[in-house]
Amino acid sequence: MNQQNDADGQAEGFAEQIKNAMAGGAGQHIFDAGAASVGMTTMNTAKEDPNDPLLQPIHGVSIADYAAGVLKESEGISVDQICAALGVERPLWDEAKKLWESRMKEDGSFNVINVYTKYFGQAKTHEKLGGLVSGKPLATNVSSAESNANLQRAEDDKYFFFELQGALQAAYNNGIDGQQWLMDTYGFNVGQLNSVGTKWMSNMGVMIQMVDHQDKKQQEYSEKFAKDLGGNIADDVEF
Repeated sequence: MNQQNDADGQAEGFAEQIKNAMAGGAGQHIFDAGAASVGMTTMNTAKEDPNDPLLQPIHGVSIADYAAGVLKESEGISVDQICAALGVERPLWDEAKKLWESRMKEDGSFNVINVYTKYFGQAKTHEKLGGLVSGKPLATNVSSAESNANLQRAEDDKYFFFELQGALQAAYNNGIDGQQWLMDTYGFNVGQLNSVGTKWMSNMGVMIQMVDHQDKKQQEYSEKFAKDLGGNIADDVEF
């Protein structure tokens, strides 16, 4: 029990070190060595072990497929287009996305998210998804000035950026087109959001710091979306 507590304490201590190191611009080799000392990986040290159960395809969707699909969704490509290109049925793709996200959250070594990040950056070269182009631009009634102000806020305010990430996931979980919701509400698409949020997504310290905030916002938006859609059928049942 004491050994487990010590290990947990080490991991928590390193999480705090990550925040401080990233904020202070510590040398990458020092960062990599610190991560390795507590069983974690970084972008530089992530490994793709073919026998790693956390990296096995889900319903035929590899982590490279998932990363490329997420990018293409952010560019306005429909989920149906992505599924057709991959040869995967929509329900299986939806479940694979949720399970890949769960794996990344549950992987204490950060190896899965680091491998994912690598493939996200290479998504435009994906053999099946790289060439997909949206033929139906999303429309919005939000003015250009307001849209630009919202984008600037997402770039400057990490809490707002990760709130929107949670909101998007909540939208998709409730069967809502998150991309269109973002356009209708803030005047920009997911690709633009991720573009201005690159500095947040590439900073492991910020990512760790924002996990609870994003999860909390996802729950809040999920409840809101569910209410807007009429609530859960069980809500109307009296016992």
